[in-house]
Amino acid sequence: MNVRIVVADERRANFFDAVTLKAPLTAVGSLVNESGGKKDIDLESDRPGRRYGGSNGVSHGGSPAQGHHHGVNGERSTEQHDLTIFAKEVAKRIDAGRARNEFDKLVLVAAPKMLGLLRQSLPTQSQSLIAEAISKDIVHQGPDAVLRLIPADTFFQ
Repeated sequence: MNVRIVVADERRANFFDAVTLKAPLTAVGSLVNESGGKKDIDLESDRPGRRYGGSNGVSHGGSPAQGHHHGVNGERSTEQHDLTIFAKEVAKRIDAGRARNEFDKLVLVAAPKMLGLLRQSLPTQSQSLIAEAISKDIVHQGPDAVLRLIPADTFFQ
């Protein structure tokens, strides 16, 4: 039985294969998000958008209609958008491996935000192969740290 282990954060995704818990991991690829970790200000050419909001021409208390200006950001930020695109790219790579029968089970190890985005981005067929989903940011800790996180029963039917 082959287990595909994907270790990811907002900047990088490493793909490993493992046959047993005792055998060393085999690196089978990686993806790098060039814009990962950058803030919106570094990703955009100008300042955040501005929106003019008001009371739609309705006056309150006899005064003329008043409006206000505020910045637009939040979940529609460029940073969040780029992270979502990266998660979809990782999910596409996972699903391509599934379609080629490269693995029998899938283990996701990712930073919490990335783990949620990966789960949302994976097609149903790939989601059904998830044996473990571990919410940890260990992409820079190496294969031994990855193996220590994987429960032994992942390698048994």
